Amino acid sequence: MIENNDKKLVRGLKDISPLFIAPPEQPLLRHAPELQVLAVSSPDGEGDSLFLNSFFAAQIASGEKACSLVSVLPRHARVSHDARTKGSESFGDHLQRHCLYWDELKELVLRPPAPGVGVTLGNRDIFLDFEHRQLYQFDQILCLIDKWVLLLKPTGESLTEGYKMMKAALALNPQISLYVTLEGHANASKGEWVVERFSDFVFKHLDANLGWIGWVDLSDPEKHFSAALHSDPLLYQSWNARPDLGKFALANWAESLENRGQPRALEEVSR
Repeated sequence: MIENNDKKLVRGLKDISPLFIAPPEQPLLRHAPELQVLAVSSPDGEGDSLFLNSFFAAQIASGEKACSLVSVLPRHARVSHDARTKGSESFGDHLQRHCLYWDELKELVLRPPAPGVGVTLGNRDIFLDFEHRQLYQFDQILCLIDKWVLLLKPTGESLTEGYKMMKAALALNPQISLYVTLEGHANASKGEWVVERFSDFVFKHLDANLGWIGWVDLSDPEKHFSAALHSDPLLYQSWNARPDLGKFALANWAESLENRGQPRALEEVSR
């Protein structure tokens, strides 16, 4: 009888207050990785994409967060021996370069995710190195980009070409963040005036805000760049994070190459 009364008492306590009920196990929360895709382009520099993207990537690359440089190439492009045989190569401290052909990138980001396969990604910045004149091969690459930096000259012709690039990008990806850096000797007052006028024009006609990150000076072949560059706006900001399956696929591909260290031929990296 005593045993039965104990059971009734326990049941009664559970009915009286939820405090006597063991709390259910809480599922582990998975936070989205700090993932962003950036690119640097110039309407005036044919063939300078790798040069520009590698420099800007080096400005924010650190041991605290993975940073990758992904070069998107036409099939006839020449690539280094390391990139051709391994699919990747070192580009300085904390920066790895990987190569994809345009058709391989298209297949990678448009391929539907395999059912039942979970991917755990780490934090990563990815710089997409591509010649903007080759966008006809896969213009949806602009949908992957969170921040696009345009290197422009303070001339009417260069600003006009930059405006055309921005217009095309916003038509495909209205959420893309646009930044301008001016080419030439650093001149704060001139830069502010040019960018302010240009920003007003872009906002009026494209309803988009521009960020200015300073000057770069290509006239000195030894220095290459002036110090009047502010790269902080290129760092990840959680408030404008934009989840995208294509970005996750690209990040997973880069992470698998870097973590596993498995040599792959360039034609096999997207399979």
